[in-house]
Amino acid sequence: MSKNSFKKIGASIGAGIAFFPFLALAQGYGSLNQAIVTKPGDIGTILANILGWIAGIVFTVALIMLLYAAILYLTAGASETAMSKAKGVLVYAIVGIVVAILAYSVIPFLQNFLSGRFY
Repeated sequence: MSKNSFKKIGASIGAGIAFFPFLALAQGYGSLNQAIVTKPGDIGTILANILGWIAGIVFTVALIMLLYAAILYLTAGASETAMSKAKGVLVYAIVGIVVAILAYSVIPFLQNFLSGRFY
């Protein structure tokens, strides 16, 4: 087998493992005739849950990028191009972590705004 086929197989297995927890989301919230949103505050809760998931995914990817940048930096040796690539990945990883933290801090403001509490 060639390297390319090993990469495809590894990517397929990784994607399958990554999306396996979403099978638990296939269960319903009760009957189909029930409304999920019954009051204005429910919209804020739904958006906060979605934002929490997105922030968690961004944070996880940023941490993986941080580890990748560390590996690049440690294996760069005296190569200036490898060192600059590692620094670039490190900057983007830190930006991703900051964005995820800001997304978590926006959730309470979003819930208060959509529920009508402006204090």
